[in-house]
Amino acid sequence: MVRCKRTWGLEIHHKRIDGGNDLGNAQVLCQKCHENTSSYGSPDHKTPPAFSEETKKAALKRAEHRCECTKGACCL
Repeated sequence: MVRCKRTWGLEIHHKRIDGGNDLGNAQVLCQKCHENTSSYGSPDHKTPPAFSEETKKAALKRAEHRCECTKGACCL
């Protein structure tokens, strides 16, 4: 499995728009990978509430402060 190697510009992405703000719905992505998600910047996309600082810190720790994207194409 190829994983993005970026460790900077990390953002916490909602995996599912209606999935809530808990750690299970949080994915750490670098800015480039986040921009390549299907929902990023879409005018039809309803922005969910922001994650708490506690959830952001837990997501970063779980991801070892690295982008969790495994798509490969957006990471090049």
